[in-house]
Amino acid sequence: MAALHAGLKRNHDHMLDLRHSVSEATSRDLSPYDREERPTNTPRATLDRSGLHGDVFEDSASFRTFDASSSIVLIGVRGAGKSSLGVLAATAYSRRLVEIDRSFFDTTGITPRDYRKARGTEEFYKRHASVLAHTLNTHNTNSVIICGFADLEHDGATLLRTYAKTHPVFHVTRDAMGIQSYLQVWSVDRVQRLLRDTGPLLRSCTNFEFFNLTEVLAAPAEQGVSDVTRSDGLFLTLKRVERDFLRLLRNVLGDRDRIPSHQSAYPLSQIYVHERPSTICTQVDLEDIVRRTADLDDIQVGADAIEILIAMSTSDHGPPHEDLLLSIAEAFAVVRRSTIIPIILTVAPAQRDGELKQQYMCLTSYCLRFGPEYVTVALPPNGDNVNVRALLGGKGRTVMIGECDMDSRPKNGWLDEECLKLYCRGDSLGFDIVRVRMPADSTEDNFGIPIFLDRASRLGLRSLLTAYNTGKHGRTSLCFNKILTPVTAPGSHDSMTARGKTAITATDIFSALFATFVYEPLHFFIYGASVDFSLSPVMHNAAYRACGMQHTYSKHSSPDLKDFEMLSQQPDFGGAAVVQPYKTGVLPLLKGLSSHAKAIGAVNTILPVREFVQDSQMPTSTQLLLQANKSGPVKALYGDNTDWIGMRACLRRGLSPANTVRPHSTALICGAGGQARSAVYAMLSLGVRTVFVCNRNADHAHELARHYNSLLKDQSVGVVDPAESGKYRVRVLNSFASTWPKDARHPSMILSSIPTQAADGSPTNFTLPADWLKSPTGGVLVELAYRPMVTPIVKQVRALAHKGWILMDGFDVLPEQAFAQFELFTGRRAPRKVMRDEVLRRYREEQQSISAACNLDPNPPAS
Repeated sequence: MAALHAGLKRNHDHMLDLRHSVSEATSRDLSPYDREERPTNTPRATLDRSGLHGDVFEDSASFRTFDASSSIVLIGVRGAGKSSLGVLAATAYSRRLVEIDRSFFDTTGITPRDYRKARGTEEFYKRHASVLAHTLNTHNTNSVIICGFADLEHDGATLLRTYAKTHPVFHVTRDAMGIQSYLQVWSVDRVQRLLRDTGPLLRSCTNFEFFNLTEVLAAPAEQGVSDVTRSDGLFLTLKRVERDFLRLLRNVLGDRDRIPSHQSAYPLSQIYVHERPSTICTQVDLEDIVRRTADLDDIQVGADAIEILIAMSTSDHGPPHEDLLLSIAEAFAVVRRSTIIPIILTVAPAQRDGELKQQYMCLTSYCLRFGPEYVTVALPPNGDNVNVRALLGGKGRTVMIGECDMDSRPKNGWLDEECLKLYCRGDSLGFDIVRVRMPADSTEDNFGIPIFLDRASRLGLRSLLTAYNTGKHGRTSLCFNKILTPVTAPGSHDSMTARGKTAITATDIFSALFATFVYEPLHFFIYGASVDFSLSPVMHNAAYRACGMQHTYSKHSSPDLKDFEMLSQQPDFGGAAVVQPYKTGVLPLLKGLSSHAKAIGAVNTILPVREFVQDSQMPTSTQLLLQANKSGPVKALYGDNTDWIGMRACLRRGLSPANTVRPHSTALICGAGGQARSAVYAMLSLGVRTVFVCNRNADHAHELARHYNSLLKDQSVGVVDPAESGKYRVRVLNSFASTWPKDARHPSMILSSIPTQAADGSPTNFTLPADWLKSPTGGVLVELAYRPMVTPIVKQVRALAHKGWILMDGFDVLPEQAFAQFELFTGRRAPRKVMRDEVLRRYREEQQSISAACNLDPNPPAS
């Protein structure tokens, strides 16, 4: 049976598992239904009129750009999860965690509740306001401040509104069922009323919002093959919350280099979506997300972004209803949880006239509170520039798209001056992208778009421009649009996205691009001494089919590199995955290497170079993405490495908040081969300053350590800040029988690349010394072997799950590195679920026939 996980309230000391804790102050979060403790200076009328119901352009919501060191404030009702989020943020950013209740207790020596009883309400108000003001002022930078709903009493709301003009203040909310599950009191309906009543006031004091999504955990019987070795369901839900919240904080604080995301190592993460060619956004209705009728996995296939369409009611009178706002918050959280690609929020006006109505502007302003990557704003035909400029003034780091949706075709189509005027107006208002749409009367209208785009480009304006036709005759223009082409999700042609607008899918667009030779079929392959059992082809071919790409991926085993030299010079060569023993042997054939491959000293991904950049220079990995899906003569070969990306992603997913990388953190690599080289690089990229290597052949371990220590000395490891290189070191443990060094902490990150078989075919039965697994907060272990899946070290770590150890296996790493390869090969985001499902399906088939395959290598290279 599935279980509801709403999260547990925990203080900073508890989550970090520190030995010494301090006394807890009593929580004072209030319910608006608690008559005895209702703020007397915050009447119910204020609750009904605050937040988005006033002038949305003059309150704290207009302030959304802050210095990276600015303190942040989290506030919400009980059970929303603000304390847990505060710990996650404080840990990730190495900040002080400050709780207002604790500050009051430290200042007065008494809890707020007892102070009120002893001194009276009015005296309590004065002292509380003094403590709150002092705390906010004292912890002005590099802090995470936790407030409760009761802190809005008396002057508290005014203080927070003022603070929100210079600091990020987050309203933390949650679905009613999740809060009720945490509180274990009241009914879900009563909690829903609580959220409706408190939402406006909380929103009026904050400039950002985070919906803390409650998840349903799958029962063991519902788990897949990759879950067999796991017992970490509750932990992984916390990791997903951490990922989502830190993603919001990065968008708000702009500190992307210091706090890189889980996906920052992937090639396409280095380029904004709107700066890549022929990008696609899949549109999905808000209602379908909230009702859980939209298949979010299918929606992502072939997509570069997801656009959530928010339908307004036919009546535009009065402010938006609280239930609609909560639905938007929940829908955004659901999509954010399910994807790594950017989200576009679009409010669809119920009607168009010369004014943008109050509800539309309120809802669009509300969308900015989530820190999305993109928000669209409709430009009315006439006037209302003041409100639009005010809205853009509060965009923060969100990219704003100005929508110019013509109701009818101008007299001269795209050659009409009205089209250029719309683009110029969007640029003058300050939009980052201007999206112009025109209903097509015939297919001939599609041929006017290139002329329009050429005329617009000659104006030299700042805003990017995207233009296409709508309606049946306009579908051709969608196939060749360059920036965030809107498409419908598979099977959703009856949704709002299809009615009168588009009825085309991402697969349709890819099929059209291949049919018109804009994209060309390419051949990819995996190359090694023996790759007969590689699972890479099934993953990539499944991805090509799902996206509508005409590429193929095959296997090629060879005792040398002669075949590779021949295959890589074919006009249709798209790229290759290279596995042992050629990850280093292929280097002499390459004219270019990524910085990652140079540092690691090995490659696993080869790309063709068909065009050099200026002055006949080798393109970078990012520049090569623009050459994807094109055939022709191969002028050179370029090498990259994605093994480290897969390992890094799994380590990041498996690290608990208690094991967040700090200066004293240590890691252990078991093995010293090609995978170990990538593993050390992955550890260094995470900021681990002390990495231990242990191998059965100690000489190989010392060679690996010398390689990286030399690079660190020369400040040549690109993922390590040169100014910090001297603080990093790779050390060697001479034997698996060695005692763990007393001058280093026990490792909280371990990666094993030890084969399950020795050279003579006998099982290695590899496990770690129990003394090496004594990290007081547990850690994460990545086992690269997956044949068999349950190895001795897997059993060992499973037995330590109660001590905080999390296991990641080969079926975690293999797809992750393949996702990165897919991006390098095609310049598109990988359909992740498709690839994961396919590799697990094939593994199940192998398991069913394993008795007949007596010569099957139980641990081939992870390729």
